[in-house]
Amino acid sequence: MRKIIWTTLLLTLVFGCSGRDWTVPEVVPPVQPESPGQKPEEQPEEKPDEKPEDPGMPENPDLPEVKYVSSAAELKALGTLGAGDVVVWRDGTYDAQIAEIRGSGQTGNPAVLRAETPGGVRFTGTSRLSVAGSHVEVSGFRWLDPEPVQGKSVVTFAKGSSDCVLADCAITGDATPEDAATDTKWVSLYGTHNTVRGCTFRDKRNIGCLLVVWLEPDIVPEHTIANNRFERPVTLRDASGKAVNGQETIRIGTSNYSMQRAACTVEGNWFYRCHGEQAEIISNKSCGNLYRGNLFVESQGSLTLRHGNACNVTGNYFFGNGMEGTGGIRLIGEDHAVEDNYLHGLAGTGYRTAVCMVRGQASPELNGYWQVKNARVRRNTIVDCKYAFNVNYGSSSDQVMPVVGTLVEENTVSLSSSSSYAVWCAATPAPGIEWKNNVLFGGRQSGVSLPAASSAPSLPDVTRAVEAIRAAAGCRWKTE
Repeated sequence: MRKIIWTTLLLTLVFGCSGRDWTVPEVVPPVQPESPGQKPEEQPEEKPDEKPEDPGMPENPDLPEVKYVSSAAELKALGTLGAGDVVVWRDGTYDAQIAEIRGSGQTGNPAVLRAETPGGVRFTGTSRLSVAGSHVEVSGFRWLDPEPVQGKSVVTFAKGSSDCVLADCAITGDATPEDAATDTKWVSLYGTHNTVRGCTFRDKRNIGCLLVVWLEPDIVPEHTIANNRFERPVTLRDASGKAVNGQETIRIGTSNYSMQRAACTVEGNWFYRCHGEQAEIISNKSCGNLYRGNLFVESQGSLTLRHGNACNVTGNYFFGNGMEGTGGIRLIGEDHAVEDNYLHGLAGTGYRTAVCMVRGQASPELNGYWQVKNARVRRNTIVDCKYAFNVNYGSSSDQVMPVVGTLVEENTVSLSSSSSYAVWCAATPAPGIEWKNNVLFGGRQSGVSLPAASSAPSLPDVTRAVEAIRAAAGCRWKTE
C-alpha cells in the first residue's frame, strides 16, 4: 500500500512540475486531458446543488451593488462613484433635473450611470447633466425638447474629465420654438479622450452649435465622436433673410485656439438635412483632426476646414440629391489631405461646392482666411455635382493668396450635365497646383485646360458602405 502511495506522489510531482501549460481554457471540456501514460480517472458524480470547481474564480465573487436613483439629488448623495459601480435611474419623466455624475473608474471597469431601460428616462425643461472624473459611462437617456438656458449645455463633459462616454442617448427638440437669441449647446466636450457614440441629435431650433469640442491651453483633447445621427433642418434667419452665423452641427475648436492640435476623430456619423447656418455643417477650427467614413445626405453646407492645419478628410460620402446649397468639402489652411471621398448630386455653388479650395488673405487674423498650402486631394469620386472642383475661390477682394504646393491626383469626375463644371479655377493670381492622372468626363472647364476623358468612367457601387453607416448611426431605441 505504501508503495502505491509513493508511486502516486512521485507521478504527481513529475507531471505537475514538468513545464506543461495546464491552464484551464474558457470552455472547459467534460474530461480533463490525459497525461501520457496515465489512465483517465473516474469522475465523481456531481450533486445537483453543487457548483463545479472553478480554480480561476473565487468561490463568492464580490459583485458591485446596483444602486437606484430617481432624482439629481439622490445621484449627488452617492458622491464619487468608483470602478465597477453601477447606478440605475428609474424610468419616468423628470423635469428640471440639474444632475452631475462624478466617477473614478478604471480602464475596462468604468463607473456607470444608465437608464432603467434605454429611452425610458425622459428629461424635460431645463434638465442637464455634467459628467466629471474619469472612466464614467452614461447611457440610455433622452432629453425631450430641452428648454434653452443661455450659456448652458444639455450635456457637458467637465474640465479635467477623461475617458468618459455618452452612449445610446438622444436629445430631440421637435416641439421647441425657434429662438435666435438664446445661445446654447447641446453637448460640450472638455477634458481628454472622451467619447460620444451611438446617440441621436434631432432638430435643435435655437442658436448655437449643436456639439462643441472646447480647446484649453496645452491640452490635446483627442475626443471621439462616432456613429451618431444628426438632423438640424431648421435655419434661423435675420430680418434680411440671411442665415444667422453659429448654427453648425459640430465645431471642433475656436478661432483663438485654431492653431492648437486637437487630434479628434469624427467617424461613422450620419448627417441628414443638417442645414443650420447654410454654410458649415462641420466647422473645423483646430489642427490634426480626422473625419472618416461619415455620411452626409441632403445637407445644405459643407464639411469646412475653416481654421487649423493638417486635417484628414477620408472615405466620406456626400449625397445632395440635387438639393440647392448642398456642398462637400471646403479647404482653408495648410497640409490637409482629402482622399477617397464620394460626392454625388451636390448642387451648391461658391464655397458650397463638391471640393472647394479657397484663396487666402495676405496677413490673416486667426479668424480670417489662411492660404491653402500643400494640400493633397486624391482618389475622390465626384458624380453629377454642379461644380466638381472649385479652385482658388474667394468671395472678397482681400483674398489674394492663391492655392500653392497642392497635388490633385487620381480623382474621377463624371458629369452628365453640360452646364456643370468639372473644374472652375480662378487663374489670377495663378495657383500652384499639380494636376496628375485625373479622369474628367463631361461638364466644362474654366481657368484651366486639362485632358478630358472621351467616355464615361466606371463608378464604384457604394450602396453597402452607405447602408452600413446608416444602420450603425444613432441610438438603438426609437425616439419618435
